[in-house]
Amino acid sequence: MPAEPVAVAFANTRSSPHRDRIAELDQWRAWCDARPGLKAVGRAVDADGLTLLRAARDDVQEVLRAAAAREDPDPAVVDRLPALTRGPAPGLAWHGDRYELTVPEGGSPAAALAHHLAGAAMGLVVTGPPLAVCRGQGCLKVFVATRADRRWCDGAACGNRARVRSHHRKRSGPDA
Repeated sequence: MPAEPVAVAFANTRSSPHRDRIAELDQWRAWCDARPGLKAVGRAVDADGLTLLRAARDDVQEVLRAAAAREDPDPAVVDRLPALTRGPAPGLAWHGDRYELTVPEGGSPAAALAHHLAGAAMGLVVTGPPLAVCRGQGCLKVFVATRADRRWCDGAACGNRARVRSHHRKRSGPDA
């Protein structure tokens, strides 16, 4: 399966109301390490910056979920997301075999990343492929709708849980 766009991957760091994959700095850094172009700036984010990025992530997730459901997101979110892209834009620097995001002069690593990720989300909902919301119970993830019959973010996780619940209901009968 192809990698999801960075805005989707960022949004999906909160997969349920109780699961936050970037709650701690070491988790955030591991997420950035998997994206070489974000690694250097991502590793420079401090605790306050992570708070900003987690709030941005929640807004990105709401916008992407609304786009997938073909609904309007909360107007406050619609105002906050473009606000993250105001100010100096992050730069690009050639490093090794790829470009890396750089922090503009006077900027912070978290603000540069928030700018980049909010812009990626806005670009995705405006010109990107269609999105879908995972139908897994309690799952908040979104994914690129590459197939009309895809229902889950991950067939091995959410899909398997749904199949197990369905099997249990059938085996238990109506009186269970």
